[in-house]
Amino acid sequence: MKSVRNRHKHLAHASPHKLRHTFSTLAYEGGASMEEISRALTHSDVKTTQGYVNTPNVVDLSTYQKFEQRLKSIQMD
Repeated sequence: MKSVRNRHKHLAHASPHKLRHTFSTLAYEGGASMEEISRALTHSDVKTTQGYVNTPNVVDLSTYQKFEQRLKSIQMD
């Protein structure tokens, strides 16, 4: 961590703990389940993992995207 901080002084201070929070949040936003993230972080309880995810419930956009694709196909007909 120290060598990264020395080479990239413009980055915010990061610690292994903060990186675990970032990993958890981005994985969840990317569609990973709490169970998958919990296993990756080697947590024995998913409730511990939920504390690492720093985002409210993420809306699954796949339904919206299907709707949008269908609208576009109707407009082209």
